[in-house]
Amino acid sequence: MAKKKKKKHGKIEKKKSGPFLQFKLGVLLLLIVLSFGGTFGIYMLSATSDPDYWQNEIVNNSQEAAEQENKTSKNKKAVTNPVPLSERAEEARMETSAFIGEFSPMTAYYNTKTELVFTDSVTGMSESRMNSISRNVTEAKAIYIWYGYPDNAEDTLTALTNLTSIIQEQHNIPLYLLNVMPDIDAEQSHKIDDWNTQLFSFCDAHSIHYVDINTSLKKDDGTLSGEYENNETLYKEIGELILTHVAD
Repeated sequence: MAKKKKKKHGKIEKKKSGPFLQFKLGVLLLLIVLSFGGTFGIYMLSATSDPDYWQNEIVNNSQEAAEQENKTSKNKKAVTNPVPLSERAEEARMETSAFIGEFSPMTAYYNTKTELVFTDSVTGMSESRMNSISRNVTEAKAIYIWYGYPDNAEDTLTALTNLTSIIQEQHNIPLYLLNVMPDIDAEQSHKIDDWNTQLFSFCDAHSIHYVDINTSLKKDDGTLSGEYENNETLYKEIGELILTHVAD
């Protein structure tokens, strides 16, 4: 009688296969080094095989810098500062102008376009924000900038330089800067006068129209005239000074 084959009992575990490619940090680093080395080698080969390579590089860089400078210069025109008294422009100018800075109170008394009014603090403005504002003023006929007495003069001048440079590089739009109005305190008004002198020099150096609102708003002692302590009177007068000092 034939013996029956015994069946094996229990689970048969499949042999686990390892990953097809094993990640090795050393290999990755080697590939990076080889890639960098190859690129650098090709670069150096080009430099050494061409005797004029470095001279051409310097010339090309100089030409690029000159082209950028020419582009900026084209958007800078000779200005006469402070802007002299002119025939009063129509109030519609307010709707076609962009305003950057502390203009919010004035917009209550003049028709302006909300999308052309930017109330950002100049020293807290990032470069990306400056570029964003510049892109949004493309249709403006004029751009006005106005900030009060600064906490830090150096930081403010640096920020103003960056902002105005970006705008001038991208547009050929008349750029105006209003100086700081006087204070009711004599000592503070004296500090403001010193700051306005710096703003005047800044505008001359960067081909920006300098609008002197300070002189029209102060008394003989240099402080803010009492009639302008009322906001409506004050900001309507500032608007009038804008409309009667047009240089474009």
